[in-house]
Amino acid sequence: MVKSILAAGAVLSGLFSFPALAQSEELVSPRDFRNAIIQSMRETSEDTLCFVRISDEAFRAGPSADNCDYQAYTNVAYEQYELAPETLDEIVDEQAQRYVSLIEAGVDMENFSERLVVQLRSRAYVRNANLTSESGLVVEPFTGDLVAVLMLDSPQTLAAVSNEKLASQGVTREQAFELAIGNTRGLMGDVRADDYRRIHFTSSSNGLISGQIWLPEMCNAESEDAAYFLYDRNGLMSVEMDDALGVSNLLAIANGFALQGEGVSNSVVRCSGGEWSTLWPAASADSSAFNPYVTG
Repeated sequence: MVKSILAAGAVLSGLFSFPALAQSEELVSPRDFRNAIIQSMRETSEDTLCFVRISDEAFRAGPSADNCDYQAYTNVAYEQYELAPETLDEIVDEQAQRYVSLIEAGVDMENFSERLVVQLRSRAYVRNANLTSESGLVVEPFTGDLVAVLMLDSPQTLAAVSNEKLASQGVTREQAFELAIGNTRGLMGDVRADDYRRIHFTSSSNGLISGQIWLPEMCNAESEDAAYFLYDRNGLMSVEMDDALGVSNLLAIANGFALQGEGVSNSVVRCSGGEWSTLWPAASADSSAFNPYVTG
């Protein structure tokens, strides 16, 4: 499995000119913050861990080179540090200890069928994840650069399920994705919503918002004609297609994310007449931001 170490909550502040606290010129960069967590993990663990830097705010870790697939994302912790710079050491050490504990504990396989969920991720995510998964991840095509990835939900992690692991549990692909419909809906938690520049922003208290648009009720014959952009693992933008200004604003933001390589997806997708399609592709940005061997 590919283990995805997540912090709950979507991060919107600072991305769209929201009011923000004045920042000190002495703040460490996101890359240095990530590296500090990695160094603290080295010091915390009694074992020699494997690390692969994915981006300035993400890395892969594990107990060995052939089991180095715990994906950690540091953006939420960095936002906490920005609000209280004096707590840098405390935040870094807390994150490091949590990550090491998760790696040492491994993935809990109990109640497997009740914890299967679907999350949407980019095709690049799947390509990179499959570098460390011999049997490949269990995925289904969606639209644009997005695919539906079968995952195992836990309080602090999401573990992408491999074909081998699914077979070991005696569950077929068809059964797994059918189970995931109800589980994704039931485990979603409270959905938080906000509006900005005529765009609807949603996130889930359980960090599963990307699976919401995969649910069948989100796009059927009665659904509004709407566009969606998955900009964060737990952050979804949407706008009705009859709102020309809202659509323009969403496309501009999506283009900015794609150019900077910061979005989960590089496609704006559309539900119309019960069918999903790609409204705005940015294929040229598909892989550059997801290189698992970023230096630094």
